[in-house]
Amino acid sequence: MSIIIDGGAGVTFPDTVQQTNAVTNTGGDPRYYAARAWVTFDGSTTPPAILSASNVASVSRTSTGKFTITFTSNMPNANYAVACMGFDPSDDRQVQITLQSSITVSQFSIVVIEYQWDVSPPNNRFYNSPRISVVVFA
Repeated sequence: MSIIIDGGAGVTFPDTVQQTNAVTNTGGDPRYYAARAWVTFDGSTTPPAILSASNVASVSRTSTGKFTITFTSNMPNANYAVACMGFDPSDDRQVQITLQSSITVSQFSIVVIEYQWDVSPPNNRFYNSPRISVVVFA
């Protein structure tokens, strides 16, 4: 039985080898874990356009700068960790993304705020950032 590794095509396993994409609790110290879900989307489009994702069924905008991410498969509980980042590649705007209060096993919501420090007085506002990335660990 041979396993073929091809730089362009990836890895090819024979039919008799069970394949899995799961990476979970691993050995070592400290241990590492795979993300349960992740998504990169364009929040400036209507509806928000998912650019790439895993275990994310949809992203919806509830109002300017407010988004709800719904999982394809639920999290084991609502105590998961969420890491977010966003920016506007056209003019390097900085944004802050925070979780809203309603976190469930099936979805969560985020708020995106743009910081405009180059205007006087500085202005912070809800913002539909064209590049938002979110990673979930549970």
